[in-house]
Amino acid sequence: MMLEKALELMKKGSVSIEELAQELGITREEAEGIMKILESMGYVKEYEVEESTCEKCPLRKVCGGKCVRSGVKVFIPTFQI
Repeated sequence: MMLEKALELMKKGSVSIEELAQELGITREEAEGIMKILESMGYVKEYEVEESTCEKCPLRKVCGGKCVRSGVKVFIPTFQI
């Protein structure tokens, strides 16, 4: 099942929508749909970074650089990895 495969990939580390699509052999739109389903089930939470400052980013503790784009969508696992 695609949802289980997506969760397994997330357990191995952070995965972008593009990486998820490539690993599962699906389109970007399908990968986004999977993330929305996982969000509705409580497995991930979507954050949208509206400002380009790192202080408000949920990934600030694991990111090594500064994001130069605003409007970036980030899905954070809510389950124990």
